[in-house]
Amino acid sequence: MRNYKYTKETLDVALQGLQSEDVAERKKYISFISNASRSEVFGKTCDTLGVQSWFLLPDNREKLINAIHQETEPKLLWEYLLIIDSVCDRYIDASFYTKDFAKEPLCVEFKQRAYEVAKQYSKHSSAIVRQMSGSIIGYMGDNDVWDIFCDVMAKKRDYTTISHITLGIVWFCKKVNANDGHIFGGTMTEDQRTNILNSLQSVYERSSNRSIKGMCLRTIQKLENIEEAANNHLNS
Repeated sequence: MRNYKYTKETLDVALQGLQSEDVAERKKYISFISNASRSEVFGKTCDTLGVQSWFLLPDNREKLINAIHQETEPKLLWEYLLIIDSVCDRYIDASFYTKDFAKEPLCVEFKQRAYEVAKQYSKHSSAIVRQMSGSIIGYMGDNDVWDIFCDVMAKKRDYTTISHITLGIVWFCKKVNANDGHIFGGTMTEDQRTNILNSLQSVYERSSNRSIKGMCLRTIQKLENIEEAANNHLNS
């Protein structure tokens, strides 16, 4: 039997560790759970189906959410929200699982709770917390994400923040181009599109980081190409 790093048992230990008053200890255990949520599906280090069951178990889900509500450090809150986002993407909606798995009650309940938590933290004082909340909201198809992303880009322009924001916008573009029913951010109004383009342009002009500039430029081009494709379709 393979000796996995991420299992129900190791996650139980980490979940208990989230109660520590020591920030460094909490960070260690949050990082462990976060890595498990993003581990390679059916890879060498993760008992995928066991970990999936662990995350979806209502008791564990609510303990994790309670830990979020008790946390005061913005960077750790960001990591918590990343865990929730990753569980939805890797352990619920990934194509590896049986057909209609995402419609199972435990999956529906997890995503509903994830959405509720994200909405609650979407107005948090920390820009990075608002960014990750926005990413979850966008994943659920709520176009409030575009207003949140614009607000965040006005205040926070580091590599991690911009990479997550541009990833969300690129997902939106790809889904629209593929006419996929599950579109990140749902719809984007013309005003929102203009504001997103202006925000990306502002980050591009203000940043001296070549990687950030590249992300912004590529994302602007993809978003502009959607408009061009739509116009070509209407005129054909």
